[in-house]
Amino acid sequence: MSYPLNASVRFGLLLTGLMICAITARTQPASSRLQDPPVNFHLQAAAIVPSALFRVRPNEDSFDGVDYAITPKPGFQFGGLASFRLNRSFQIHGGITLLRRSFDYEAIRDGQRLALDMNMTIYEVPVLLMYYQRLAPRWLLTAGTGLNMQSILSDLGVKKGSFEILALYRSFASPASLTVAGMEYRMEGKGGLFLGLSYNVTPFPLYDTLFRTSFDGQERLFRLPHVGDYFGIVARYTID
Repeated sequence: MSYPLNASVRFGLLLTGLMICAITARTQPASSRLQDPPVNFHLQAAAIVPSALFRVRPNEDSFDGVDYAITPKPGFQFGGLASFRLNRSFQIHGGITLLRRSFDYEAIRDGQRLALDMNMTIYEVPVLLMYYQRLAPRWLLTAGTGLNMQSILSDLGVKKGSFEILALYRSFASPASLTVAGMEYRMEGKGGLFLGLSYNVTPFPLYDTLFRTSFDGQERLFRLPHVGDYFGIVARYTID
């Protein structure tokens, strides 16, 4: 099933607006600038929010008289990152995060509905180039993008009566594009707090969803490629 690209365009415009704000912000005197350490560590958590604006919406199709749908539900993410300072404005971020997604699955034929839900655990290894612009001595605007490798490690499945869902992975890992933007506050002593938005785009399906249904005693099999795009609200604590 194909989707329009306007979601990526909207997020790109948002990111562009933030970057313009950063460029036009008043430059702080050199004496007031804080010097980041060469290496920092971060603890991160995020709420994953379904949003049609960012094409996180039901994945639907029909075949042989049966309507199939996969509806994303709220999820969460947590993990650890390390940042490596390149210069005053740029850093490389890398680490590992665990993404917990939940989906509702349904198959409908002639008014008869089969439904169940399944939780997915996806492991991620992001590597991002981040840009930092100080708006005040302790306030920074940051935005960046990069590669996010995803894996479910093995096939998954759930069954309820005559309805079975299988997640059959295509490869051990699949690349995605991850963009992050937000504001960070550096504390007076050590550490910092970041709050922002993330948008993950999966150009290549990580796995196929196999529907195994039985209507009127006739078994049917149908595959839908997984759409792994997600929109998140991210919080991060920096450990100096």
